[in-house]
Amino acid sequence: MKNSIALLIFGASLLLPGLALAAVDTTLYIQGPGETILVNQDIVVPESCTVVDSTGGATNFSGHKAICALKVAKDTGVIADFVVTDAGFGFTLDSINGIATTPGWAEFWQLWQNGKLANVGIQGIVLANGDTFQLTYGSWITQIIQVLISEGGGPVTKDIYPRRLDVEGAVVFLAEHQQKDGSFGHPLFTDWAAVALGAYQGDSASGFYAREKLKEWIVKNPISPGSLLTDYERRAMALMSLGIDPFDGTNVNYITAILKEFDGTQFGSSDILNDDIFAAIVLKKAGYEENVTPLLETLPFILSWQKESGSFGSVDLTSAVIQMLTQFSSSNKRDEALERAREYVLSKQESSGGFQNTYSTSWALQAIAALNESGDSWEIDHRTPEHFLALSQDVDGGLLKEESMENRIWATAYAIPAGLQKTWSDILGDYKNPATATITSFWTSSADAKEAALVVVPLVNDALKEAVFSGEAIANLEVIETEILAIAKRVEELRSQVALVYTAYLAQLEQTQDKVLVQQSDDKVAQLSVFEDESLTLESGTIMLTQKAGSEFTAEAASSLSLQSFFRSSTGQAALALGVGIILFFVLGGGGAILSLVRRPKATI
Repeated sequence: MKNSIALLIFGASLLLPGLALAAVDTTLYIQGPGETILVNQDIVVPESCTVVDSTGGATNFSGHKAICALKVAKDTGVIADFVVTDAGFGFTLDSINGIATTPGWAEFWQLWQNGKLANVGIQGIVLANGDTFQLTYGSWITQIIQVLISEGGGPVTKDIYPRRLDVEGAVVFLAEHQQKDGSFGHPLFTDWAAVALGAYQGDSASGFYAREKLKEWIVKNPISPGSLLTDYERRAMALMSLGIDPFDGTNVNYITAILKEFDGTQFGSSDILNDDIFAAIVLKKAGYEENVTPLLETLPFILSWQKESGSFGSVDLTSAVIQMLTQFSSSNKRDEALERAREYVLSKQESSGGFQNTYSTSWALQAIAALNESGDSWEIDHRTPEHFLALSQDVDGGLLKEESMENRIWATAYAIPAGLQKTWSDILGDYKNPATATITSFWTSSADAKEAALVVVPLVNDALKEAVFSGEAIANLEVIETEILAIAKRVEELRSQVALVYTAYLAQLEQTQDKVLVQQSDDKVAQLSVFEDESLTLESGTIMLTQKAGSEFTAEAASSLSLQSFFRSSTGQAALALGVGIILFFVLGGGGAILSLVRRPKATI
């Protein structure tokens, strides 16, 4: 019997060390500066390990200590490195991945086990199966973003931070950092702040006054001549966000500045895409139709940039394209591009819920809103893009508390529309293209007449694109533009005279209708002549309009009966209306304006 007991004790003595040496399954969670999650991964912690400290000394640890979890994480590539120091009374954790304790211990690594702050050093924490070893970096006490607690027998994730950006706080942050002149420093930050303040329609008094001060500044301080196309596009977006007309709300016509960079296929440089994206967004909101030049040609160019992955180059650019595409009518190509772009953005979401950084995350959230989806539905590891932005916000309302004030203003301005779930299309006001409005109001309601009028616009654009303007020429162009708008106004006032001419023409038709049988003919208007004394004559087989030097003109009926039938048709009436419009344009000086453009010498670049 004694021998049996002795044998049992001996066997147990052999077995117990084996049990003690078994590894344990735990979760390592590391939260870096700005509450960013660096590591959230299951690891196997051995019973013992050897760690080399900051002085080069090696120490053996046993009993499934937390310091061994860091050793395993380093050996397996979960983290790049860590440094500990033997302080005599225990080991201090100096750094992880180069993120070190700051002088005076203003910020340092804090140790948690299963959501509770540890009361021993890293060498004293003993881990068991299912435990979570957590580290947070910051000032005392920096809470962990998530804690694992036992509910119903299993670990669950519980959020202790807000899931929504504090938009009111972000607006107050911008207002508090607005400069005395109303700007936000560099035009880049100022324009994006304008978009943010334009998106905000809340009750914050500081937000209201900041917006009004900014409106005063932005009207008085145009983009400098010779700036990049994207500078003009961004400023147009800022103006339209604040309710200022981009055509004539300031002393610069920003829409004209954008159109000057259209080469017949795309805007600005053919080597970059963002100038085309923002041109399309602005022009669509400025009254330009998608099935007419220049948007007709721009959209295919933008779509040609999409890669097999669905990307347009990056998360932020792809998100910008999604916002732009949703402004255009549904089509097979557009819808397919949208779906592929969505899948690409979704594939780039990280475990933090965000997309690389706050800037990209803000634009991604706007893209999600453009797709009529909720940010809450884009959840990964219990994190959403909105949660990511909220965790990046400091107590003063601004984002990125560790970065420069310029970057904080920039990131906060991006985040406000995202937090409001507003796209750029939602924020920018709708404006009418003055040229299109004038043409549409002048012509008759005939569909043929409207189509004929629209032909004129691309022709004029093509002529203007051939000229390269110097600084003086651009100034003269703006004067000419003002004169043309005045002419258009006078043309509108002369509609009654056009009506009288047309009435006289119809009366002539009625006189001849009972006398002869009118035959159909395909003849067209024969000739429009402009003479050196600025008189002009429009001749055809049916009617001759003559204008001498001065402002009056007469209409005479001709003898060709076949062309009478042509002018009775809708096509003939459209041609007549178009001809009269051209006459009035030249009568009031439009011819001289266009000739002055064509005759200007080209500037060298």
